[in-house]
Amino acid sequence: MPAAPVHKTPVRAWLFLAALLAGFTGWLWQQPYLVGVLLAVFGVCVGIQLVWDTRSRRRLAVARQGGSICEFARSFDRSADTWLIRAVYEEISRHLSVDGRAVPVRRQDRCEKDLRIDPDDLDDIARDVAFRTRRSMEGIEKNPLYGQVQTVGDLVSFLEHQPRIVKREVSPDDDSAMIAS
Repeated sequence: MPAAPVHKTPVRAWLFLAALLAGFTGWLWQQPYLVGVLLAVFGVCVGIQLVWDTRSRRRLAVARQGGSICEFARSFDRSADTWLIRAVYEEISRHLSVDGRAVPVRRQDRCEKDLRIDPDDLDDIARDVAFRTRRSMEGIEKNPLYGQVQTVGDLVSFLEHQPRIVKREVSPDDDSAMIAS
C-alpha cells in the first residue's frame, strides 16, 4: 500500500501569506502597543487550546492503551475491504497521534465529537485513504453516504462505495494507463 502523498503549499498561498505579513508589519509600525496586546491575548488563547487538546488526546491514548488494528478490523464484516480498513485506521491514528504515539481508534468513534477531527481535516484524511487504497474521489456527491459520515466506520463505508481505480492493459499508442472503474 503506498504512503499518502505529501501535500505541497501552492505558490499563491505563499504570496497571500507574504501580503498578510506585509500588512501586519505596517499595522505593527503604526500601532505597536495595540498589536502587541492583541498578539499576547491571541498567543495565550492558542496556547491554552493546544494544552487542552494535547491533554485530551493523551487521556484518550491512555484509555485505549493496548488497542490495536486487529480489534478495529474485527468490528467489520468479512466482506469489507481490508486495505481500506487498514488505511483508515492508520491515517486517523496518525492524525490523532500524541507524543509520537498513534492513538487507537474504534469503529463507533464519532469523528467530530469523540475524536475532535475537524470536517476539513476529515476530508483530507479521506483523500489520503482513497489515494492509498486506489479509490477515486470523483463524483463523491453521488455516493449514498455523502454528507452522512459521522463515525470512523461510516468513513470506511463511504470509501467502499467509491469506485476503484484500476490499471488496464496499455497499447503502444495509448497514453493513458489509468481509468476509473
